Amino acid sequence: MYIGKLNTRASGLKGSYTFQCRGTSKPLLPNKNADAVIKNQIEFESEVFSGENPSTIGWTWASLMDIGLDIIINLTKVCYVGSIVIGLEKGSAVQGVQVYDDANKKIIGRYDAETNGYIEDELVIPVGYYTDRLLVRLNACLKDIVISKFDIIGGIPEQPIVYPSPASAEYSEGKLSLESIESIVICDESDDLIFASMYLKERLAERFDVDIPVSKMNGKAITLEISEDIKSEGYKIDIDDEGVKLKASKKLGLLYAIETLVQLCNGKVLIHCKIEDYPYKPIRGFHFGLPPREELEFTKRLIRYVLIPMRYNILIIEFAGGMRFDKHPMIGEAWVEGNRAAKAGKQPAFPHGSMVSGGELLEKDEVRDLIDYARSFGLEIIPEIQSFGHVQYITYAYPEIAEVAETAEDKRLDTRSADQPPSAFYDHSYCPSNEKSYEIIYDIIDEIIEVVKPERFVHMGHDEIYQVGICPVCKHIDPAELYAKHVNRMYEYLKKKNLKMMIWADMLQPVTNYKTPPAISRIPNDIVLLDFIWYFHFDLDLEDNLLSYGFPVVMGNMYSSHYPRYESRIAKEGILGGQVSTWCRFDEYTLAKKGKIFDVIYSAEMLWNERYNSAAREVYTEIIQSRIPQIRDELRGIAKPEGTSIESVCIPLPKTPDPSLPEPLQAIVQIGDKNIGRYSFDLRSAQRIKNTPIEAEVQSKYKKIIFLHTTTNNAPRFAWEPLIKIGEYIITYTDNTEVIIPIEYAGNICVWTRRYAQPLLHQYYRHQGYIATYLSDPLIQTKTEDGRDITVLGYEWVNPYPELEIKSITCRSNGDTDADIILFGISGVR
Repeated sequence: MYIGKLNTRASGLKGSYTFQCRGTSKPLLPNKNADAVIKNQIEFESEVFSGENPSTIGWTWASLMDIGLDIIINLTKVCYVGSIVIGLEKGSAVQGVQVYDDANKKIIGRYDAETNGYIEDELVIPVGYYTDRLLVRLNACLKDIVISKFDIIGGIPEQPIVYPSPASAEYSEGKLSLESIESIVICDESDDLIFASMYLKERLAERFDVDIPVSKMNGKAITLEISEDIKSEGYKIDIDDEGVKLKASKKLGLLYAIETLVQLCNGKVLIHCKIEDYPYKPIRGFHFGLPPREELEFTKRLIRYVLIPMRYNILIIEFAGGMRFDKHPMIGEAWVEGNRAAKAGKQPAFPHGSMVSGGELLEKDEVRDLIDYARSFGLEIIPEIQSFGHVQYITYAYPEIAEVAETAEDKRLDTRSADQPPSAFYDHSYCPSNEKSYEIIYDIIDEIIEVVKPERFVHMGHDEIYQVGICPVCKHIDPAELYAKHVNRMYEYLKKKNLKMMIWADMLQPVTNYKTPPAISRIPNDIVLLDFIWYFHFDLDLEDNLLSYGFPVVMGNMYSSHYPRYESRIAKEGILGGQVSTWCRFDEYTLAKKGKIFDVIYSAEMLWNERYNSAAREVYTEIIQSRIPQIRDELRGIAKPEGTSIESVCIPLPKTPDPSLPEPLQAIVQIGDKNIGRYSFDLRSAQRIKNTPIEAEVQSKYKKIIFLHTTTNNAPRFAWEPLIKIGEYIITYTDNTEVIIPIEYAGNICVWTRRYAQPLLHQYYRHQGYIATYLSDPLIQTKTEDGRDITVLGYEWVNPYPELEIKSITCRSNGDTDADIILFGISGVR
């Protein structure tokens, strides 16, 4: 699938533009900077809006007055138009822009000026619509309109869609049936090829219900080979009538190739193709804390069904006090004691407590088993050992080494632009002048290295050291000197073990209140720096400071919802890649409510594909949303092979038309009985639940229930806080057992005016930039008459008691917000 600028030669489209007076068919040729325009219909192949140096064209104010013009775009085939980017030359402006589907004159996107204002510079108009003809209306305001940039960003939905996008792919007309494949053949008996062959066999059985043996048989086969002539972590796929050849540089690359093969298979049919693929950046990391014991199997499923298909290659795992240390059992005891006391409300939350092991303690064998599982795929494991700062897990057990001032108090910061420091109840740092601090951290390093056996790196933390140079011993020493001393001692200790070091970079950046930035010239510049404070300064390329000292840099906490100027910054020499962080308890619900699963899938395209285009966000989102249901079932361990029949039954609501629905939603109600995706609904009985609950009779057994719902308004989304519960569904079984399902805004429901996966752009939401992207799917996506988005989500609930007959389903609102629930329908899945 081609993704990018559609109105260019590279897309292969033979499209054209036509310029007309607004609302008429009267031609309106450009009359300002218009040397390149000699006729009214301009082909995409011309230099107008295309090519490396597109021509700038425009219209004088006198030719437009306060009316404007229409640009008609003929794409020549149906495309998914994600957005339109328009750049205006300095001094020119528009009053507003509307985008129409030209076939039915329906508005599908708009960009409006503020009251009594103008739009200048560059504007991005989200569209998200399939069409082959566009009309872009520029409303004039007695100013020239001079266009320096006009990009139609979208995707051409042809051939199989592979995500992340491959470096190159050539497709032909031939097809190969998966059921005609007789065997999986490996070129030698190496452990890596044996693993890859079994992985392929399992994936084909899981997804397509085919059992292909691994053998040396002749005939049509899938052949696996590891070859040094393939780019690092890259792969090649060749599919023709003779069979399938998968070739990669190493085991991990072969697994990437297998996951691409799975995507290429549609209805057990493979299209003939040649694909060559390789990563844009060498570090594509996923950062999380040790999972709770009860989530270890979920973590393994996330590795297998998300991280491998999404082409990640590194896991950075924070340990804190979440694993038992043999030399320092007091750390584990204090960790559990402190976390349990915090959960009971007896003391403030333990820093990183819920994030690491759920606040409990894993045994070394449990951690070793998880590490071995991840490494079996070829992933690199980097342990994060918090040192110097964020060491409450140590100082809570050994308060005598804490870096403590004579007085300490909590400070509340404006969390819109700063991260809140942990409570002063805990000692955040240990004293870098106390030798016992080093004895303990060295012991911790030794035990973690013994369990993890890292290949190259250990991440030693060193971020947000709020308490440095404040104890009686250190208060007269330069904080930069203290910081450099500690970094260098950690560096030398790891060097003796033939390991390199990573640290967070915030303490070295001159835009903070820390007194440690001068240390940047006092530490080895082969330390990999993870730069995360980009999200406090959207206007600055802070990595330039680090690069100027020769450090290799990784985009730390690289949240796809917020990272500005990504394409130019990731391309800089010295930027090795990025890592996505979770900073939360590791379980499906928590990752879902914080938007982390969507984030890690979206970020995969950014790190893998050199042609990633941030203006194509809507196109990538369209692909991702189609994959989420399958991924969700795989993460829950309930996925069925492609083609498995399901029965979807409409569960009728009380049939009383609700006149209080917002007017734009009334058109949906008029659709009546409707199959949406795989589910059946009767939209005519849509209800707004405000004060009176509604009850639907069921009298049947179901494996899943799909609630098609939205809200009238938005409810607050407080970062780092639980989601706001706006109501509940009550499932009552015939034996009078009840299950209560919370309806939580930003988790499984959202306001109807919000486009699916539209980022929460304010800096405040930097760690949690997506809402309602995983637990629910956008089953209805359409537009209002004036071109604004309508989204209705289908929340998929898995019945924990599928063997019991459901008597009824009740929906009620709690009335605490004006985000009233609108329930369009319920569908049951057998």
